[in-house]
Amino acid sequence: MKAVTRSAPVRTRDRLLDAAAVLIAADGWAAVTMGKLAAHVGVSRQTVYNELGSKAELAEALVLRETGRFAERVTEVVAAHPGRAVDGVTAAFRQTLEAARVNPLILIALGCPKGGSDDFLPLLTTRPEGVLERSVDSVAALLARSYPDVGLTLSEWTVAVEAFVRLLLSHLVQPSGSVAHATGQMRWVIGRMLGA
Repeated sequence: MKAVTRSAPVRTRDRLLDAAAVLIAADGWAAVTMGKLAAHVGVSRQTVYNELGSKAELAEALVLRETGRFAERVTEVVAAHPGRAVDGVTAAFRQTLEAARVNPLILIALGCPKGGSDDFLPLLTTRPEGVLERSVDSVAALLARSYPDVGLTLSEWTVAVEAFVRLLLSHLVQPSGSVAHATGQMRWVIGRMLGA
C-alpha cells in the first residue's frame, strides 16, 4: 500500500471514489469504466489508474470506504448508549438499516430492485475480506469492548453480530414493513440473544 505524503492526491482519490459511486448508482457497476470515471472527474485515465489501480481495486476501495463509514456510524451510536447493550445494539441496527436503504452502492451490491443487479455483488461477497466479514469482525470487537457486562466472549459476540447483520440484510433485500417495525422486531431478538 502506497504511503500518502501530500494532501492533493487524497482529495483526487476521494473525488474519484465519489464519482464512481455516482456512476454506479446511475448505470450499474458493469457500465463503469476508468475512461468514464476520468471524464466525470475531469482527469486523465492515467490519473485514475495511478490513484485507484484496476477496476477490481476500485471496487475494493469503495468497499473499504463504505465499511469504514459503517464502522464509524456504529461506533458513534454505541458510544451514545453506554452500559445499555440492548439499546445500543438496537440503535445501531436501526441507524444502519436507515442508512443502507438510501445508499445506492449498498442497494446495488445487494442486488435490490432499486439498485439493479450486476457483477458488483460477487466482488463484495466472494472474497475473504468481503463486506460481511469485515463488518462482523469490527462490530463484534466494538461490542465486546463496549459491553463487557453482557458476559459474551469475542467469539460469541461474533456469532451474535453475524446473526444481526444477516437479519439486517434480509430486511434490506425483502422489507416487510417500516424501519420502525423492523427495529421493534430486532429489539426483541437482540434482547433474547443478550439475555435481557
